[in-house]
Order: sequence, then structure tokens, then C-alpha cells
Amino acid sequence: MIEGRKEDRRITRTKEALHQALSELVKEKGYSAVTIEEITSRAKMGRTTFYLHYQDKEDLVLESMEDRLSAVIDLINSRPLLVWFRESNGRLMEMIFESILENKDIFAIICQEPSTKVYDRFRKIIDTMSMKMISESPWAQKKVGQLSISIDFVISYFSGAMWSTIVWWANHGFQPNAKEMSKDFSKMFFPGLLRTLNVKRLAALID
Repeated sequence: MIEGRKEDRRITRTKEALHQALSELVKEKGYSAVTIEEITSRAKMGRTTFYLHYQDKEDLVLESMEDRLSAVIDLINSRPLLVWFRESNGRLMEMIFESILENKDIFAIICQEPSTKVYDRFRKIIDTMSMKMISESPWAQKKVGQLSISIDFVISYFSGAMWSTIVWWANHGFQPNAKEMSKDFSKMFFPGLLRTLNVKRLAALID
């Protein structure tokens, strides 16, 4: 057990050093120009160590956000999804924006020069999380069956809209706050979702 804890601490220190190196280099020369060799050199470790933990620098960039979003989805799935829609008062979306805000330093830099790889990876994370929520909620599966268009399209639209919103938010200094951004995004996204479900009000959605 002690050896396991020592190993965990070593992995944590390694990842922290790589994250710090990436952050410093991005500030110095821009995200696109940074190479894995430069990251490992700055972190004082070999490329082999990097590839033990990450596939590429996009993995490194999105690691903390993916972990945070996974925790959010696990929390959401701990209660019936219907309960969240009835009682959360927009808390679902707010938690997503809070996750973004926790990683605002790196997103502020990336969004100045958008990376297709980061965008694709972000969309994959959102797609996976969305499908997990749906697959673990009988209520959500029932609503998906009522959609007049493909659920794949709905999720793709949602993840694309989320990314565009993040870029806008980052370029405006992450103002307004996460709660206000959640409200604004919901005003833009949910009316269209309600129309595809052939309901006029949120109250009808949760019946």
C-alpha cells in the first residue's frame, strides 16, 4: 500500500510538471507552436515518460477538464435525470461552465488560436458524456424516442455550440460568470430542443 501511494505521488508530480511546462510554453510562443519535445525538456523528463501518460498534447490540455466533467456526470447520474430537470434550476449547465472556468487559464490561450485537434477532442468528450447520461436514464431514453431528428445530430449541435460559446467567453475574459453564461446558453439551446420534442414548455418536457 505504501509503495502504491509513492507511485501515485510520482505520477501526480510528473503530470503536474508536464501541465506547468505546457502552460509556460503556450504563454511564451502560442499553443500551436509548442512541441512535445519542448514540453518534456521544460519539465526535465524524457519523451517516453510523456507517452506513458498521454497520446499527444491535446490529451494533456483536456485531461483536467475531462476528469472534472466525468465527476460532474457521475454526480448527475447518482440521481434520476428527471429530478435534475425538475429541481436543479439550471444547475446541470452551470456545472459544465464551472468546469470550464476551473481550466480558464489554458482555455484563454487556446481560444486565441483555436486548435482543430482540441476542438475535436472536446466534442468527443461532450458526445461521450451526453450519451452516458442518456444511456443511464430511462426517462431520457424515452424523450430521445420522441425526437423528430437524430439524437446524434442534437448532441453534435450541442457540443459545437458549447465550443463556440467557450471561445466567445474566453475572448471576453470569462465574463459574465458561470451562472449567467449557463442561463444565456440555455436560452439559446433549449427552445430548439423543446421544438424537436414537440413541446412548448419545460414543464411539458418533465411530465
